[in-house]
Amino acid sequence: MLAEDRPGGETRSDRRIPKLRTRGRANRERLLSEAQRLIEAQDGTPLRFSDVFEAAGVSRGSAYRIYNGIDDLMQDLASTWINDFVVHLRSVNLDAPVKSWQQLSDQIVIAGVDYWKRTAKTLRVLPRVRVNAPESYRLAVRDMTTAVAEIFEARFVIPAIANWHDAISLYVQLGDTIFSDSVRRDGNMSARRVDEAKILLSNYLSFYLPATLPPR
Repeated sequence: MLAEDRPGGETRSDRRIPKLRTRGRANRERLLSEAQRLIEAQDGTPLRFSDVFEAAGVSRGSAYRIYNGIDDLMQDLASTWINDFVVHLRSVNLDAPVKSWQQLSDQIVIAGVDYWKRTAKTLRVLPRVRVNAPESYRLAVRDMTTAVAEIFEARFVIPAIANWHDAISLYVQLGDTIFSDSVRRDGNMSARRVDEAKILLSNYLSFYLPATLPPR
C-alpha cells in the first residue's frame, strides 16, 4: 500500500519518490516487497542492499536513487508496517458490545495480535529502527497513537485529562514492547503474553481513567 493511500501515512522515501516517474514508484514497491520476502526466507540473516535490489530486478543506480542503503530501506519498511497497522486498526470490527473501556482495551489488544500474527517475521526490522528512528517512523507512531485514541473517544466520553495523547502514546509503546518480546522469544504471541498485554495495558490506563466511563 502506497503512502498516499493511507490516512496521513508517510514513509522515509516519500519525499524523494514524487520526484521520480511511475517506474521509480514501482521500483520502490518491488524493493520493499522483496526485502520482506528475503527477511522471511533468510530467517533473520542480515540483508545486504545488493541482495534486495538484485532479487527485485532493480538496477543499482535506480535503487540508490530511492534509498541510501539497507538501513534506509529497513526504516521505510518499518514505517510501512506501522502505517498499515493503523489502517488495520481503523478497519477491524470494534463494534462488538462493550460495557467498559477495559473491555475495549482488550479488543484493541486482540486486533493487534491478529495483525502481528500475519506480519511477525517483518518485525525483525523494527529493533534496528528504534535505535535511530527517522522522522517518518515517528510520524507513523504518532498516527498509531491517534488511531487508538480515536477508538476510545468514539465509544466513551473521555474526561479532560492532561497529556491524554501522551498517555495513549505510552499505552501503544507498552503493547509494542510486549508483542516484540513475545515474538522475539517465542516466535509468536502466546496466550499467556496476550493475557499479560491485556492486564498491563488496562492497569496502565487505570491511572488516567476512572473505573467507569459514560458511553457515547
